Amino acid sequence: MVTIVNMTAPRWVLLSSRVPREPTRLRLAVWRRLRRLGAVLLHDAVWVLPVDSRTREAFEWLADEIVERGGTALVWEAESLDQAQDRQLIRRFRDEAGARYQAIADSAEAIGRAAGRRGTGASRLIGQARRQLGGLERAIRLERRRDYFRSPVQARAIGSVNAARRRIVQRQPNREPGGAKRAMGD
Repeated sequence: MVTIVNMTAPRWVLLSSRVPREPTRLRLAVWRRLRRLGAVLLHDAVWVLPVDSRTREAFEWLADEIVERGGTALVWEAESLDQAQDRQLIRRFRDEAGARYQAIADSAEAIGRAAGRRGTGASRLIGQARRQLGGLERAIRLERRRDYFRSPVQARAIGSVNAARRRIVQRQPNREPGGAKRAMGD
């Protein structure tokens, strides 16, 4: 996990690209990769990440792929001349990460409520809820890697997933494969 904590003068790595209109799957692949990295769109086709070896390398690889497929791409490092701009950009990173964490928390809470239902098909619901929680746990691990500025919503998402897991275990404690799973964040 990359966490940038020096907020006095953060440095940024930027990617500017032009992707051919056809095939459209390249545009979609580039956009998905940028979102997976947690990059923030500054303007038109200029994306930004806090600079470190991992983010720089990710942008360099993506730029190479864009060029290989007929597009153009530039990667550079920059430092803002205005601390207010840095704070605004950091806030955008936190807000976007917070929205992704909130979606995870909402999903976990819905899974926990569904797992608490009684009646026919309850055991099927428990199995389904376990699989869905596994997906949310993977989503949290991904989010932690791209949460560069420690969104305060992270703790809520982890707590919601853990609460849903506990609710499922309470419903069928003897059926947890390999014993109870360790809570996220431990």
